[in-house]
Amino acid sequence: MLTSALAETDLHRAFAVSPQRKPRAAESAGQIGLAMSFARNAEIYAEGETAGYVYKVISGVVRVSKLLPDGRRQISAFHMPGEMFGFEANELHHASAEAVVPVKVVAYKWEGVLGTEKQSASFVRELLTLTVLGLRHTQDHLLLLGRKNALERLAEFLLEMSARMGGSAVLELAMPRHDIADYLGLTLETVSRMFAELKEMGAIRLESARRVHLLDKAALKALGA
Repeated sequence: MLTSALAETDLHRAFAVSPQRKPRAAESAGQIGLAMSFARNAEIYAEGETAGYVYKVISGVVRVSKLLPDGRRQISAFHMPGEMFGFEANELHHASAEAVVPVKVVAYKWEGVLGTEKQSASFVRELLTLTVLGLRHTQDHLLLLGRKNALERLAEFLLEMSARMGGSAVLELAMPRHDIADYLGLTLETVSRMFAELKEMGAIRLESARRVHLLDKAALKALGA
């Protein structure tokens, strides 16, 4: 289900894949990260599995989700290139992580990351910055779910994606609409209606289901404010 950027012989030497899909690192001085690739919809780790690694996205998009007792799915985060995920407060993953599209990540053994005497100051600063940004995304997401209506949620989501893509006004959304619905706490039908409503308002233009032009960011900001 997963492949590595390493050659096949190096793959078996560098790490083995357990039933929990955890890389067993054969770490050497100066090499604490392992390049890994995952196919579309492949599971990176599952809820309840032992957490021993944190991951940095190199390419693609990762979704973090939790299955609710009634069978519904709540997506808590999308992670994009340059971002890190997999941090846990204890030894188990509280949610699952999957590749939305083909994904490349670097897996860092958490114990190795914590050994800051082995790390450069710049690496530690980057880690702290990415951790704080992840916390900010979580706080913004909680506000979005708790205080905004359906149209406001979608407008805020589009602005968030634009900001995370460098401010682009043309969004190539990796995630399908049912993923967006599960992220926003809405039904697929509601998300489709809200896209249509934003289009009618002249705030967006839909070139395709996933290619969205933001024509009026001010209008979107007014909705999301």
